[in-house]
Amino acid sequence: MVPSGRLKTRVDRLKKKLAEKGSTLPPGTKRILTKKLKRFQRARRTALALEKRSAGTGKEDMGSPKGAEGKAPGAAPETAAPAS
Repeated sequence: MVPSGRLKTRVDRLKKKLAEKGSTLPPGTKRILTKKLKRFQRARRTALALEKRSAGTGKEDMGSPKGAEGKAPGAAPETAAPAS
């Protein structure tokens, strides 16, 4: 999916075009541009939600198992030293 930043530039560019030329555009073209704008805005909101969700779960999935928290990788499990 397209990153939300790239969609934001599309939304901003389209808003600017509609603000500048909106009154002089033919009704058909104006209707198409407003539909495009709404579609880009919806896609951006969806992309933001997906990015937020993946950022939240990415930290948990990439971590170590729950039992090995705070230990160095490859460290021996903590056990009592054998008496000699």
